[in-house]
Amino acid sequence: MSARRLAGAGPAAALGAAVAAALGLAPPGLTAGLAVLAVLVMPVIVSLGLRAHEPGRRTLLAAFVAAITVRAVVGVTISYAAVAGFFALDDAYYGQVGMQMAQHWAGQGPPPPEIHGAVGYYHWNALLFFVLGPVPLAPILANAAFGGFAVLLAHGLARDIGGERAARTAAWLTALWPSLVLWSSLNLKDALAILSILLVLRGVQRLQARLTPAGVAAVLAGFAVLSQLRGYLVLVTGVAVALAALLPRLRAAPLGVGTLLLAAALLVPRLGPVEDLAVETQLATLDHTRAQMATGDSAYLEEADVSTPSAAARYLPVGLLYFLLAPAPWQLLSARQLLTLPEMLAWYALLPMVALGLVRGLRERFVRALPLASYALLTTLSYALVEGNLGTAYRHRAQVLVALLVFAAVGLARLGAAPARAPGRAVPLALAPREASL
Repeated sequence: MSARRLAGAGPAAALGAAVAAALGLAPPGLTAGLAVLAVLVMPVIVSLGLRAHEPGRRTLLAAFVAAITVRAVVGVTISYAAVAGFFALDDAYYGQVGMQMAQHWAGQGPPPPEIHGAVGYYHWNALLFFVLGPVPLAPILANAAFGGFAVLLAHGLARDIGGERAARTAAWLTALWPSLVLWSSLNLKDALAILSILLVLRGVQRLQARLTPAGVAAVLAGFAVLSQLRGYLVLVTGVAVALAALLPRLRAAPLGVGTLLLAAALLVPRLGPVEDLAVETQLATLDHTRAQMATGDSAYLEEADVSTPSAAARYLPVGLLYFLLAPAPWQLLSARQLLTLPEMLAWYALLPMVALGLVRGLRERFVRALPLASYALLTTLSYALVEGNLGTAYRHRAQVLVALLVFAAVGLARLGAAPARAPGRAVPLALAPREASL
């Protein structure tokens, strides 16, 4: 092994030694949780360490380690010190049902109560508890690893749209953005759902450059996991992927693409699983869901109506403002909401960069930016219609936040970079020569 590779492996070895020491000193529950974290992240750390001599790899390694470290510390602190249910009520419920399911699998108890909706995350909890025993920190620290993996995917997505400078910025924003840290430091399905979405989008982005088994596997795996977590996002993400695949080809073959879109619109909603998802996304169903969510002290616009196209169109601008900007500083009515203030102020300052990055990305790297842009647009519009509570809007915004942070990173990179050529109209990637590799 070369000296440069040995030097690059140094941080990985140091972190491995620190984890080993922590495993030896920690209480039993924490030891098992840290073991889960180590098993998930150490292969990635070693791989990045051995490639640290490559451009950008040291920064990516640092961002990855920072992401998992911050999430692990926050997760352990919340687990031991915070009031149960302070940040999310379903955090404890996933663990309780998962424990009952694991005991039932082991023949030591009755089955858990009937689960409504996607069951995948309950099964994930049950699997961890079946293997490790009653270790509440195991799914929490696994989520810390999933948050770290999201950093890697955000880096790749941003690099293909905005270059290495944007990739570095996107990695650090994803690693340290407060709400992304929070939702991947609890026993919630959000971290795994975000990772699944990013895996699909990154797989599509790579397939646009070259058809490879790895790209196909990433897309299929992402959809498979997402279908067991948030089924409605499978439909939204699937439509976004279809748009990203077809829109660049519309100019070359408008009749063929138009016929394919019409056939898909007529036939796909009649497929069994898709038909169930289509029912979930009907306006009447969205209106009912919104009414159920618009409860509690943090509810807003409780009487809003989105049950018809005209009513939804009237409400949409207001819904977008709430989904993208809430909770606003004047809406912080509790200590828990007050914790969001620094993030919200940073988010408001970053929004112009999101817009700049979106415009420049679509203008200069149209094909590579389109999957991310179409997903961000469709998901934002969908959540804007259904949200009715400040807390859930803040939490669900994380499902689209990484995509928006990638565009913010592209905007910041463009703002800070000197012009590379004379002013003129940029050629979209869809019309430019195809790249040979990623």
